[in-house]
Amino acid sequence: MKTAVLLLVAAGTAKRDEDLHALAARTRTEHRPAVARSAARAAKASRLLADHGHLLPPDLREKGQDLLNEHEFRLHAALDSANPGPALAAIEKREAGYLKAFRKLGGEGAVSKARKLPKDEERTKLRATREVLFEATGIDAEEPVWGAPFRALEGLFRAGHPVSSLAEREAPMEALGVSAKFFEDGTALTRRYHVALQPPCDCWTFGREAVVEQARNVAESLKAPPLVEAWLDSIAADDTGKLPSVGFGVSAEDGACKLYVLNYGGNELPPLPLVDALPRTARKQDRASSVMVSVEWKFGDMKTQQMRQYAVEAAEGDVAVARHTQDERFAGDELVAALDGTFGVKQSEDIAVTAPFQYDKATTPPVVAAPLAKSGLKLKRQDGGIDSNAETDAKLAALLKAPGADAWLARSRVVRHALSNVQFGEGFVTLYRHPTVFGFVDPSSAPQHLALRNALAKNTRATRRRLDETRSSSGYLDDVTHCDEAIELFLDRAVWGANELDSTCKRDSDLAANAGTCPISCQDDVACLVVACSDCALVDAVCDEPVDLGAHPSLASGDLRFQYKAPVVMAGADGSNRDNIEGDCHTYVDQSDIVQPLGRKSLEGQLEDDVQCKDKHQDDIDFDCWVESDHNDAGTATIVCEGCSPDGTQSGFEAAMATFFQNLVASTGGPCSFDASASLVALGGASGSPTNSKYSDLDSELVPDDMKVRFPYGDNGLFDVMSLWGPEGCRYPYYGFLPDEPLCKDCSSMAQAKEDVLNGLWDGPCNDDDPRGDDDSLPLPPNYPGCGCDCADFLRRDLSCTSESCVNVAQAYAASNTVCAGDKLRWDTTSSSTGCETYGAGSPLTGSACLDAAGAVPNATCYRTPAAISEPGFPWPWPDVCYHMQRDAALGRRASALALVGAIVMMV
Repeated sequence: MKTAVLLLVAAGTAKRDEDLHALAARTRTEHRPAVARSAARAAKASRLLADHGHLLPPDLREKGQDLLNEHEFRLHAALDSANPGPALAAIEKREAGYLKAFRKLGGEGAVSKARKLPKDEERTKLRATREVLFEATGIDAEEPVWGAPFRALEGLFRAGHPVSSLAEREAPMEALGVSAKFFEDGTALTRRYHVALQPPCDCWTFGREAVVEQARNVAESLKAPPLVEAWLDSIAADDTGKLPSVGFGVSAEDGACKLYVLNYGGNELPPLPLVDALPRTARKQDRASSVMVSVEWKFGDMKTQQMRQYAVEAAEGDVAVARHTQDERFAGDELVAALDGTFGVKQSEDIAVTAPFQYDKATTPPVVAAPLAKSGLKLKRQDGGIDSNAETDAKLAALLKAPGADAWLARSRVVRHALSNVQFGEGFVTLYRHPTVFGFVDPSSAPQHLALRNALAKNTRATRRRLDETRSSSGYLDDVTHCDEAIELFLDRAVWGANELDSTCKRDSDLAANAGTCPISCQDDVACLVVACSDCALVDAVCDEPVDLGAHPSLASGDLRFQYKAPVVMAGADGSNRDNIEGDCHTYVDQSDIVQPLGRKSLEGQLEDDVQCKDKHQDDIDFDCWVESDHNDAGTATIVCEGCSPDGTQSGFEAAMATFFQNLVASTGGPCSFDASASLVALGGASGSPTNSKYSDLDSELVPDDMKVRFPYGDNGLFDVMSLWGPEGCRYPYYGFLPDEPLCKDCSSMAQAKEDVLNGLWDGPCNDDDPRGDDDSLPLPPNYPGCGCDCADFLRRDLSCTSESCVNVAQAYAASNTVCAGDKLRWDTTSSSTGCETYGAGSPLTGSACLDAAGAVPNATCYRTPAAISEPGFPWPWPDVCYHMQRDAALGRRASALALVGAIVMMV
């Protein structure tokens, strides 16, 4: 069904948030906490969508807005119903599902990275195509040797998409750079380029395995010496560290080849062989400093190589320091002076190089420094932009007086990068058009959006979802069950459309002609999910209880988030009629840096710059601030900020925030006008909240074992996933996705499934109302709304429970002597356990038109979906159709029913 018209789509985000908060105040006392919690979650979701919605594909951006509208509609409808409690519980369960998905996409860490991505819709559409490469360098991407790096880049972005899908398979322009070397004798080397297989940012990645695989292909084509293979082996093996930036450069005329490795974000380089033997640059670097190292060789010479190390001046714009630290190598150089005077010098390069040496992996050769043959300067942006500029290029050509430079500058402008570097040595000068800003990702491109999600979510296993690759079948990943993998794969297929060679469900379900129907491709994907998660297949869950630092002090870290409420007083013209937080001040407090005027930091941005957080690099720090209780004659307001702590504790967070806000109100306050003295008094009433980070918010490896549980997925899990993420036409009343037999026959699993399906609030076969505002132009089955035939069949199932049976599925499967007091996930298996709710056979079920007054399921008239997975003769897919590899583990009942011997691999 179309949910875009559920409620007042034209209503603004701020108005919605205000209405929901007001609704909480008017709600009956017993329901206020649930409504207030929902209002707070909706407000945060609204802020996230407003700030970062541009990173979503257009259809998902619209769906996000639809979900916010639907959430408000359901909240009002729940409170208007005769029995709000179960309806509010169903809403909370749905919210928990969205929160879980948010955490899987990287959670607050992903938000922090997203804030730092540049925003330029035009540049997101730029592509590094074969035509661009040829126009800028004269190199055909099909050339066996010199086209190899570019084909590797294409290989990353083309994977999983039809060759004919040209718009989907091209890499962003920022992955390509070009250069040219001009000599005094009038000759030049212009068939030169560089590609980044992994950029120096958390903006896109295809994962360590895919990057290394493509790099090995390039090394083989370029006949690289053994040290290149050794470096790639080291990068592949360093799976505990951050994947560094990896790229290749080639110069076709003189046969020069380079492998570049660059660390970034304060992360160390991997332990690359011989890298510690590199001569030191003038500026002493440690392993975590931003430094680029390279192996260089000539094509065809598979024995001899050199290494080079590049560093940059720590402070920008000080050429005098550069001259001093580089032994006056720039002193008296007229070209440098001219460049500095005309363009301004951003930073000076600091380069150290070895003499050529041989390396065979078996012995460690002597590595000695070689005299420097060149120096370099990074140029400042002209007019504040990063685009190529004809006027700037003309000025540079006039300064260099290098034959052919003006023609190359014009031809290479097709890559759109401004001139970034100038290197020079005895008798030559080299010009570079390399990208200097990364992260212009086009969300409408499925491969680029997959790469973005991988980067934001720290998904180092990105390639396990690329089914076109061959993987070992030695066993499941230790920390991921095969059903969990199947769920991830279903989301890739149905929500993201990440691999059209694997499934076209996303594309097919988006077609207008398929509205209200479940395409065959999607039916297959739903069936694959059922196949993988049958026979009580297990999934992992983590307790959603707030982290207890008293019990687990080792968890104190920058990953925990705390909240601080700072009361302030706004200044007014005469002190009596005070201003409120509005206009530029409200934008400054309530919005990220993305929407600030050029050159101005938001309140969140200032906190991210000023506050240090334990075990967290500054680039990964994220704060979220908003305004509470303003718009009153007194001019008072409360600014709420949520973020991490310098020492990982609440007290450390409160101390840091108190200092920050005291300085803020006593200074200019950005665009806000605070009454300093009154605000300092008001801040005495500031309050902090204990961490609202839950164990389920943490990386799995950090969560204590006693806060984890593995229990059956069951019909309840299928219902949740399909209700949240299934294509519209693959849900009820259009398509019956519930199978005819339980996915798990355990009492606790079946009991939970019955409860959730009955309380599904319009999402399943047990609806007895047609939701207001739905698109009723779509064909609906006869007898709808009312009792769904699948609902009647579902409710008639024998639960196989006794009066002593535990119906809390987590309780039934949790480890002994453990306790979880979460919001939605609870268990207590201690010796004095009271965590097991037992089955009450006499308790009537309610909540469906399929039930009579006594809670029985009569043979009433029901509606049947036009298509269903439970139909006799449904063509269940073979495992090799679902997944491209096999496992040794049994698939479960449905695979057995199909007489399929073998297993499935979920390397999604």
